[in-house]
Amino acid sequence: MNYVSEFAGSLVFLLGGYAYMCNVSLKKTLVSTLNYIELVFAWSLAVGLGLAVAVIMGGPGYLNPGVVFGNIINGSLSIKDSLIYLLMEFLAAGVAELICLVFFYDSFKASPEAPKRGIFSAYPVEKNMVLNFVQEILATFAFLFLVFTCLKATAGDTTPLQIGVIGFASVAILSLTLNSTGFSMNAMRSVFSSIWFAIIPFPNKNGEKVDWPYQLIVNLVGSSIGGIAAVLVTGLF
Repeated sequence: MNYVSEFAGSLVFLLGGYAYMCNVSLKKTLVSTLNYIELVFAWSLAVGLGLAVAVIMGGPGYLNPGVVFGNIINGSLSIKDSLIYLLMEFLAAGVAELICLVFFYDSFKASPEAPKRGIFSAYPVEKNMVLNFVQEILATFAFLFLVFTCLKATAGDTTPLQIGVIGFASVAILSLTLNSTGFSMNAMRSVFSSIWFAIIPFPNKNGEKVDWPYQLIVNLVGSSIGGIAAVLVTGLF
């Protein structure tokens, strides 16, 4: 059930965020234009509800490869278990994109000029690999540090509602206070989804390519370093 909970929580998290991005990126939707406050609340609620669902189902609610890697390093997670958790996150990313394809198929067909890769992956307003790499590490560390310290403050006596609120608040605070650099703070949200974006035949993809150097260096390595650091630092106390 732990593995299933990881899949379910990741699916809720990703589907909520991707559905909002489809609504604001594609034509023939009822939203059609991006509003920054709406964006913050959509992703914050998606993260918070994903965490809550995973915990309700009895799982640890990692929902982030960086957290999985951190728990491998500190010895609390075996390689075998970590690979299964990563697989569940990867599959959730694919299912989330397929569901978006079903619900927004007509919108994809009606949007030949709209960029599609940004629906499923984070990219910066201004690309600067070195700066973006540092930003990704810091943003991921800050987000997970907030989550983990709040959970430790409860001495383990948490409810799914508390965990959901913590996840919501952490993402909302960072999103509202930090510059829009495209940091994803989660390789599942960007890298795993980029793999599926390259595979799934979305209408009008028009040869749009994933920026693999950015995804692998910034969103995979950067977010993983930030996640590992957050797990290890909060483990000290």
